Amino acid sequence: LGPIHGGMPMRVFHNTALHLSGQARSFGGVVFGNFLSSVRSFQPKPVSTIIGSIGGIHLLLGLVAQATNVQLLYAAVKALVCVVTTNAGIMLEMEKTGGFQVLAMLLQQRRQHLNGHILHLTFSLVGTVDSNRESTVIPHPTAFSDLLGNLQFWSQTPEDIQKA
Repeated sequence: LGPIHGGMPMRVFHNTALHLSGQARSFGGVVFGNFLSSVRSFQPKPVSTIIGSIGGIHLLLGLVAQATNVQLLYAAVKALVCVVTTNAGIMLEMEKTGGFQVLAMLLQQRRQHLNGHILHLTFSLVGTVDSNRESTVIPHPTAFSDLLGNLQFWSQTPEDIQKA
């Protein structure tokens, strides 16, 4: 707030989405002002929507690019998968801008940090893990060809991943 709002009262409301888990949880809400002056409010939104407005896939791919160990790579890929699977706009952005190719390149550079959990996240990003469906159609063919279609890369990964 600017200097003219120095004396403006602030009221913080309880975050009613706090009990929700995963992507349904949102940041809290804050209302500035009173009824006689202008009121500024912050409306809570899901994390996947906020990520889309503060950098989108570039922010998420940057997290993957900065991962230096297995735990950081897993956390970065998990965040990317959660946002991409819950935000259709981010999924379209990944397809239009070649984000899956960039992710594949980043995973190739970090092949020594790959493990079965990251492979499972990759399968869920592509959409081939859903056991509830009895379909033989690959839901995201671009992601499948970019991430899983490079057999030469996957043959150079550790043996435990090849067995998975």
